[in-house]
Amino acid sequence: MDVYEAIYTTRAMRRMKPDPIPEELLPKLFDAAIRGPNSGNTQLFRFITVTDPEMKQTIQKIYRACLDELNSTKYAGAQEQVKSGDPDSPEVQQTIKIDKSAQWLANHLHEAPMLIVVFGKEGGETTTFPCLWNLCLAARAEGLGTAITTLLKLDKQKVEDLLGMPRDDVWNMHALVPIGYPTGKWGVPNRKPAEQAVFTESWGQPVNWQVPKPLWP
Repeated sequence: MDVYEAIYTTRAMRRMKPDPIPEELLPKLFDAAIRGPNSGNTQLFRFITVTDPEMKQTIQKIYRACLDELNSTKYAGAQEQVKSGDPDSPEVQQTIKIDKSAQWLANHLHEAPMLIVVFGKEGGETTTFPCLWNLCLAARAEGLGTAITTLLKLDKQKVEDLLGMPRDDVWNMHALVPIGYPTGKWGVPNRKPAEQAVFTESWGQPVNWQVPKPLWP
């Protein structure tokens, strides 16, 4: 697969089939993951793969509770938009779409054939996230969908204890990645034009180029 195809089409795929991931793919995925750039080549990352149905169900219940907490606090405004916003407004339509996807994952997380939990040192996401993105790109090349989520950090100690993480070491849970064969189609996600996100030399100074549509394919 062309690298640009992988980059442009590796979007969050939250709806997955329950079909198991072939065992022979796991070495390829994780060998690609650990090649990610990391601070000082210290390789302070650890992964736990979870396939046990009972364990996945337990994690799903924690995840569901974490999303409920966010929806009642930080995301309360978005929830009000979903319930009472103008259904003809593009902004409200987008909010509803995002909420449906998030709610579906919270209700069906345990149905993904595998959950991957990544650990690193406190504040060490600059090491673990490049590795996670390598994992997602490698998964895309094998036809597997992924979605990086940090929602479980709202109740991280419960999850860490559930997974047997040692308390006398550097490890902290950084993120969770459900992985499996997606039910939907691959595609280039909608984004605002790149020039709206890039300044030159100083804040607010616009660049002299534009990208009116995706440059791939």
